[in-house]
Amino acid sequence: MILRQTRAVFHIATCCQGHIHTSTQLAARDPRKEWEKFSEGIRKKGSVKNWVRDRLQQQREENSRTFEKSKREYEKKREERYRNSAGHGGVEGDLPEKFLSLLPTPAQFNETFDKALSKFPDGADIVKKFPRKYWPFLHLSRVDKPIGSWLLFLPSAWGICMAPGFISLPLLGLFGVGAVLMRGAGCTINDMYDIDLDKQVIRTRDRPLASGQVSKEEALQWLAIQLGLSSLILFSLNTQTIVLGFFSLVLVGTYPLMKRVTDFPQLYLGLTFNLGALMGYSAAAGNMGLAPLCLYSAGICWTMVYDTIYAHQDKVDDMKVGVRSTALRFGDKTIQICTNFVSAMGLSLLLAGLAGGLGPTYFISSFLTTCMIMKGLSLVDLNNPRSCWEFFIMNRNIGIVILLSIIVGKII
Repeated sequence: MILRQTRAVFHIATCCQGHIHTSTQLAARDPRKEWEKFSEGIRKKGSVKNWVRDRLQQQREENSRTFEKSKREYEKKREERYRNSAGHGGVEGDLPEKFLSLLPTPAQFNETFDKALSKFPDGADIVKKFPRKYWPFLHLSRVDKPIGSWLLFLPSAWGICMAPGFISLPLLGLFGVGAVLMRGAGCTINDMYDIDLDKQVIRTRDRPLASGQVSKEEALQWLAIQLGLSSLILFSLNTQTIVLGFFSLVLVGTYPLMKRVTDFPQLYLGLTFNLGALMGYSAAAGNMGLAPLCLYSAGICWTMVYDTIYAHQDKVDDMKVGVRSTALRFGDKTIQICTNFVSAMGLSLLLAGLAGGLGPTYFISSFLTTCMIMKGLSLVDLNNPRSCWEFFIMNRNIGIVILLSIIVGKII
């Protein structure tokens, strides 16, 4: 019995030693020599348990050395980019380093907002308030991860608050609920399109459709419910906003296809997510003007930045399965190109404030938030998913600051 267990461990150890061998490599190995080497290791360690523990420790040490090496290489490239940034529009060439050092890091910025928002239940807590049988559907709509709903709602809130007159709280509430519903519908459509791709990507293989928790028929029924409720909200608005809403439905329905046909799905997402700036202004003011168009432009540039950085989390898997993105298209030039988009975003916010007749507090705040994104770009590690996620989360807070600056700018 012990011999069979030992041979089983040997089989696992020889096939899975921290990396994947090709069939040619496996065929070239001598099983007898491998067994002798394995048996000798067991005798030296005294037991299979000790041998396995030591092998795991060796693997951890090897992974740690690999990480440190990658970190040093990244820091070396980063320093080189900083030295050359003045000539190609890099972050440090655009803003004095001393000024950027006065701003908080993305981690510090996020921590401040996390404390302020901790009084409210997070997405996971909201999901747990429902019966367990509904959890897969709520996960399908990403209710447990409200960051997407925030990023969809905020441009709408900008538009509503930028409109002349008093700010309509009921309208903000309607667009807030609509953002949750439409983001959920978009995620459902996306997962129905990508069910086969999601099974091949580590970050997405546990999604309800990919893991089999929800069938395609059930997902389609859930999509109809979300779209139906969204339509009730849309039809309560004026005609111009309804037309814009139907246009947004076309964008939402076709967005998941973009990653298959273009290297710029992030641009298409920007056109989709930020249409709310036009809809919010139209619903509040009953007309259109230069201010919402500038907000729409700022939002598109903003989305290009945060979603490109977000896409760097999956770039290895995306290359394997053939998914296209600006992260892969921009490559090593991502920081430089995103810096240019941030500059365009800042200019669009400036024009929106001038067209909307806002006060000086808005312009000061807009400038500081633009600088904050610049600093985030200067610190993000594109090869570290956690760093990319931290930058992505920061943009929810950036959007909230812009919203507050619009509200205060109407007064001061």
